Amino acid sequence: MEALDLNSENKRTVLFIHPMLSSAEGMKVQLADNLGSDLRYIIPDLSAHGKSIDKTYHTSKEEAEEIYKYLKSHEIKELELAYGASLGGVILLQLLRYKDLKIKKVIFEGCSLWQNSWIQEFFIKKVFIKKHRKAVENRELAVKKMTKLYGEKALVMADTFIAMNEESILNIIHDCAFVELPVLTEAEQRKCLFTYGSKEFDLKSAKKFLPKNYPQANLKLWDGYGHCTKITRDNAAYCDFIRKEIDS
Repeated sequence: MEALDLNSENKRTVLFIHPMLSSAEGMKVQLADNLGSDLRYIIPDLSAHGKSIDKTYHTSKEEAEEIYKYLKSHEIKELELAYGASLGGVILLQLLRYKDLKIKKVIFEGCSLWQNSWIQEFFIKKVFIKKHRKAVENRELAVKKMTKLYGEKALVMADTFIAMNEESILNIIHDCAFVELPVLTEAEQRKCLFTYGSKEFDLKSAKKFLPKNYPQANLKLWDGYGHCTKITRDNAAYCDFIRKEIDS
């Protein structure tokens, strides 16, 4: 697994898992570069992203296992914060199955909690494959559309989408429609914070499944924002929020 390991001389360690179409470098620029040099940052490139763009994404469990192996091989047994955005959050849920990894706080940004959503998977697959093929044919249009949502980061995101193979896209969509929630104790749940834009679709799954599965977890809304747009459109405030969560 390819990963950035920044400020390795520091003891306090933070893990960032990027969303679909982002990368380790994207998380570095948006988060790590703005949170201070007193922390060690582990930021993996998921399969089909960043320096792992040539690898096919198979399952969230496989990605979580690779991250766990990386942490173990680098003798990292404790994390101040584990953070996963969107797809990264789905993978982070799988990482929580490894009980020997001590995590003080866990933040999920825009994480799908949908379970056994056959209809959702069917329609989203059709939409994404259609968009992917159009993006391959017309890169300029793909960049234009993504820029409206994510600003200047859209260029890299569009190129990642174009380079991603369709098998990876289908597998990612499946994982986000069939999320497997690990069993968490009440103490483990209280360490978890789920954040969502008030306008995003995945908020529906959170309101449905959190009270049932993780009643002790915390929920925070970004008023007026869509899916994972708070981090790009109000980056300074978002980084301030993350830093305070790390230090609290």
